[in-house]
Amino acid sequence: MNEDMLFTIFEKARKNTLGAAKKIAEKNPTIVDVIPEGFNNNIRWNLGHIAAICDQLMNFPAGEKPLLPKPFNQSFSNGTSPKDWNDETPTYDDIVQALEAQPQQLKERYAGKLSDPLPKPFSLVGIDFQTVGDLLVFVTYHEGMHQGTIGALQKVAK
Repeated sequence: MNEDMLFTIFEKARKNTLGAAKKIAEKNPTIVDVIPEGFNNNIRWNLGHIAAICDQLMNFPAGEKPLLPKPFNQSFSNGTSPKDWNDETPTYDDIVQALEAQPQQLKERYAGKLSDPLPKPFSLVGIDFQTVGDLLVFVTYHEGMHQGTIGALQKVAK
């Protein structure tokens, strides 16, 4: 496993996510909270979900504490909905800031450790994760999936 390449691919995916987020905020900021017909969530939820799942999956299975404040998990974890948001739900700017900070935070925490085995076995969606690097590959894949959803939402949200 080439650690530098894994971090580079993750950073590239994140750069694309942030580019889309900033472009949306500049060109049509009113659509970030629109839930179009046929969708369960909106652009802000998808961006917050990327940040929350990255934080959860890179830290809990590796035996580390999460870095994001609790409202991220409460608002953007699996099974959550914008319909349940409250005053503590992170703003669009909060989410963008978290997304910007994560690549460096992950490098600081896990550089030289991507090949390290997880403290205990961890499985998700039928995948058995063995190392911290396995988790980084998955969160990069997960981010790409939600980039596609954000693109679809951007096209149909008005």
